Amino acid sequence: MNSQPHAYEDSYDQVRTDANLLTRFDRLPVTRSVVIAIVLLALVWLVESFDIGIVSTLVLVLKPHWHLASSDTGLLGASATIGLVLGIFPAGRLADRFGRKRVLIAGVTVFSVFTLASALVTSLWPLFVLRVIAGFGEGAVFPLPYTILSEMVNKRGRGHLMGWTNGVLNAGYTLPALAGFWTTSAFGWNLAWRVPLLIGGGFIILVPFLIKWLPETPRYLLKRAEAGGGQADRDRVRSWVRTLEREAGLPHDETIIDAEAYEVLRSTRKRDVRIRTILKPPYLGRSVVAWCTMCSSFVLWYTFLTYSPTILGGIGVKGSQALLYTAIMMLISGVGTLAQGIGGDRWGRRPVFATYIVLGALGMVGLSFRSLIGTSGVIAAGIVIAWFGLGSFALCKIYTAEQYPTRLRGLGTSTAEMITRALTGGVLIYFLPGLFARWGPPSVFTACAIAMVLLLIPIVFFGHETRGQNMEVLGTPLAGRAGPGPEHETVTREEARHE
Repeated sequence: MNSQPHAYEDSYDQVRTDANLLTRFDRLPVTRSVVIAIVLLALVWLVESFDIGIVSTLVLVLKPHWHLASSDTGLLGASATIGLVLGIFPAGRLADRFGRKRVLIAGVTVFSVFTLASALVTSLWPLFVLRVIAGFGEGAVFPLPYTILSEMVNKRGRGHLMGWTNGVLNAGYTLPALAGFWTTSAFGWNLAWRVPLLIGGGFIILVPFLIKWLPETPRYLLKRAEAGGGQADRDRVRSWVRTLEREAGLPHDETIIDAEAYEVLRSTRKRDVRIRTILKPPYLGRSVVAWCTMCSSFVLWYTFLTYSPTILGGIGVKGSQALLYTAIMMLISGVGTLAQGIGGDRWGRRPVFATYIVLGALGMVGLSFRSLIGTSGVIAAGIVIAWFGLGSFALCKIYTAEQYPTRLRGLGTSTAEMITRALTGGVLIYFLPGLFARWGPPSVFTACAIAMVLLLIPIVFFGHETRGQNMEVLGTPLAGRAGPGPEHETVTREEARHE
């Protein structure tokens, strides 16, 4: 007779405990342990950016020496992205089921091993297959750093820290370009493309550090505890929160609770997670907005990342010098994405992101009229493209993660990555060599600029502003209202029992 009320009471005590832990976690500043985790995530992106950026050197060196046709060049350019697209979707499901950390480590291991193996081949098709498999590992990794960041950093600093880490990612693309510049200058062609692959695969040494120092996110652990993981997961979160509070000099206050977080946790307990969930309201609309937002960045990104030597060659920059110019542009983009993240926390995701895309598109149009704007105009257009176009990722990535509650975040972000990268890094990149040959770079640049601006329409007119919102509130009807929600309104134990 008394077992059911007791179970009911225990259930809401657990909700209250979880809400308290998350409230305490959200009030914390960035402490030493969080900095270590952020640095490790930045290094993961740095390693992955190196592996992805190798394609510029492969295309530049192998096209003339292996006598690649336009279709072969398109396949080689899109190879890692094909694998990446195939790996992203299952990675999100696996991350929601088995944890963000485990899937991240598995992905880093896969793309490192198969990048090493790629250096040993002697013809196009084995290289293509190995790059696809390496891309599969990259797909497992790509959405996870910003998913982890969104769940590990307080609501006031998500944009800032996403800007920092994505700045490292963007600046990291200078390394494969510089490595390509060095190897094409220092070695014969048969080594010039292999050495960057050997360097990229050697970054497998990062895996032991991830195993030891990267924590699982507290939000994922609490969701797993709710789904049957047991008290051990809650104890891990409690221990982690207490550690961070000691580092921050804050008391272990077990009474404070964010009222909104409590209400969301109470009303969404043990809901199923299926792919059809994000294809129904309210998540379908938010997903479409996120997909268009990411595509608006990826159109420019993949065009420049893969074919920058070709593009720069069209404006008079030849051979290995094109790789050096690419490295400079990626370094500028790293500063731009840091500024975007800071601006997104201050002025909002939507207006700052839209400003970046419009200015990046104007830079693309400027390159289309290089004969009119002259050398100084081309340099200015390149800087604008680097800062605003290539530097536009910080907010579109964190904004995508902010469209979903914790139970759907891995699935939602991986689906967004899969769809947008398939359309841009796969389909677009495959057809670009033919488009350059038929239309010429100026017409392609203009078409890309128009597509970028059109893809802004959903976020400008239909997107919810997510700046300063609690991660538990995001993805619920409470999300998208003006300004941050109330902090630390207390829900007492008696109120929790009687709701």
